[in-house]
Amino acid sequence: MEFDQNMQPNRGGPDDRPLEGRTVLVAEDEARLRTIIVMMLEELGASVIAVSDCETAVAEYKSHLPGIDIVILDLRLKGVSGVQAYKGLLAIDPGAKVVISSGVTPDEDVLESLRQHGGCFIEKPFNLMKLGDALVSVLEGRAAPTY
Repeated sequence: MEFDQNMQPNRGGPDDRPLEGRTVLVAEDEARLRTIIVMMLEELGASVIAVSDCETAVAEYKSHLPGIDIVILDLRLKGVSGVQAYKGLLAIDPGAKVVISSGVTPDEDVLESLRQHGGCFIEKPFNLMKLGDALVSVLEGRAAPTY
């Protein structure tokens, strides 16, 4: 990302805001990290719905259908796990676009399910570019299994 002389992001073209017009649902239980992810997504142009647990994520997804374009789920949330929430999202919408994030790699069966459904895993910590690349690739149907 480039910055102007006032150290503000230079939004010179569509590549600077690749998620413009998209809505992202984020489920992350760590408040500071959730805030950072929301800020990154807004920088990428997305509208964001942020929640702290998977039960709320599934409920928000269901209540906003078809308005949510992609979901980011933390793998290890309190209560229902990210994997359980992922399965819940697919039960509601088999075409749900999902990115699972964590500092640890999920089990192979989770990665395989993500591959089969066009989602991906993104390892924490991630930067703005890595997050943007992962989300855009899932939205465009060309996701690699991990980022």
